[in-house]
Amino acid sequence: MVLFASHALAGSWEHSFFTGTQYPLKVVYLKGEQPGPTIMVQGGIQGDESAGYITAQLLSQAKVLKGSVIVLPRANVPSINLHKRQINVDMNRRFDQNYNRFYEDRVARVIRFLLAQSDAFIHLHEGSGFYNPTYVDNLRNPKRYGQSIIVDTLVYDKIDLAHTVNSVLEELNGRIAASDYQFKLFNTRTFDQGTDYPEMRKSLTCYALAEHGIPAMAVEVSKSITQIDWKVRQQLAATIMLLQRLGVTVLPPDFTDEEVRAYARKGVQVSVNGRLLPESGVINLAPGSTLSVKSVSSGLREFSPELALFASDRPGVNLISARRMALEPFSALELRSDGKQVARAKVKWTGKLPVSPGEDKPVFVCWLNDNPVFVRDGETLQTVMGDQLILEGLWGSDFKEVVNLKGFVAIPWANNGQDLGWEIILDPDNFMSKYSIESDRPDVTRFRVVRETPGVPSAEFYVDIASRKVHALMLADSRGQSLLVPWVSGGSYRLPQGQYVLEGAWSNGADRKLVTTTGTRPLSQGEAFTVDYGSPLELTVRQATTFGDIGTMTFTAGGLAER
Repeated sequence: MVLFASHALAGSWEHSFFTGTQYPLKVVYLKGEQPGPTIMVQGGIQGDESAGYITAQLLSQAKVLKGSVIVLPRANVPSINLHKRQINVDMNRRFDQNYNRFYEDRVARVIRFLLAQSDAFIHLHEGSGFYNPTYVDNLRNPKRYGQSIIVDTLVYDKIDLAHTVNSVLEELNGRIAASDYQFKLFNTRTFDQGTDYPEMRKSLTCYALAEHGIPAMAVEVSKSITQIDWKVRQQLAATIMLLQRLGVTVLPPDFTDEEVRAYARKGVQVSVNGRLLPESGVINLAPGSTLSVKSVSSGLREFSPELALFASDRPGVNLISARRMALEPFSALELRSDGKQVARAKVKWTGKLPVSPGEDKPVFVCWLNDNPVFVRDGETLQTVMGDQLILEGLWGSDFKEVVNLKGFVAIPWANNGQDLGWEIILDPDNFMSKYSIESDRPDVTRFRVVRETPGVPSAEFYVDIASRKVHALMLADSRGQSLLVPWVSGGSYRLPQGQYVLEGAWSNGADRKLVTTTGTRPLSQGEAFTVDYGSPLELTVRQATTFGDIGTMTFTAGGLAER
């Protein structure tokens, strides 16, 4: 368990879901000194809204005096890396049902899991222009979202959102001298049949309100205001005021305006194959080499920017968390910090690409769970549900290769059949079922990977995806003695009352591709949980790369351990 900052109380925790993928999700849980409700605050669901994720990150460093706060500073890391609203789909339009196609849908699963433990929800955004209920001009009208606190309805059941928001607006606007920059209540009337904002029915605030019956609102600052430090201070002030009215008392961290303006460029460095990437200039690489990218300095801790290193031929594939063997040359490497370019170096290639081994069959180069794999034409690659696959290319080829995993679409809006370089999470439910083919193994789904390079002979191999099966959990008791608990999904197991440490899981795949949750929180390997009399503990095992549910067991306290 990682505790952060000196003021963190026992029970506070920080966890990163989807570690090692292209879409990590950091969650910070702040437990207050006094009991109270739990409020969830989220930023960064759309990557071009910088104020929201900066504000949320600063809030994660706050001291909570009463109640608890769940903070998701950056919900959509790939879109932040590219400073775009969305990558595949708008993540804030994926909450009207449980989708399962894109990485955005996997992140939405975790968000739902956390929201189910919350008593209210605050969403931090940055919208264009300035909201006004009547049309004034192009920047001030009902279709603009900036400088507003948004609710889906004024009153929902017994939840008086209007009263809460208007109380905050009176206090907040009293501090803002310029009337154009003051905040307004924005009621989207989401549940009205004739609403002008029907798309809000798919949003996270609507989901929180309608499905969980908890207060939910969004704080929008304006993209048309250029002073990012001013926007962050106002958004943080509004958030703290809302938290106070919802029963949670927070003391914000100290920070300067200059830090907000310049944090992304301070103390950020990565190394490539042991050499620091220069801010500009040239870096030498050898053709065919495997890139080893490491974060040397990740910036100011209070802001914890997300770093991304992109090769010029694969924008959007973060080499800090994805392996690459340079089978095809590229011209430059670009380092970004929270979407801002902080370094760009040209690549000078020294030497020649390795030649083909001269065998009769082409050899495909892949990465499976960060390990290099070489697969010959006609062979089958054995994998397990949730594994990560990257198709690198063909060994020794002089061609601009096109390799297509049939049934997987890397770029939905431009499906050109090229799947080289993209992180592929092996989940048959994400693929087009019409492309699956029969396998000679039970509980296995098979797909083809085909070389479709123009002007060269075709080649292919198969990917067998086996269902993930958990056999047992490995625990240690308070005396350090190990226990092997047979896994029975839906079953129960009796343990002597006490504290236990989760040492791992025994399954048909790598246990780091599994994540365990105990009711309300994630449980990492090496962390402890307690089994008490009269308090059954539900322990759920999920896919680490998809957050898909594998099964749940219930642990109860008794005498000797028994099923």
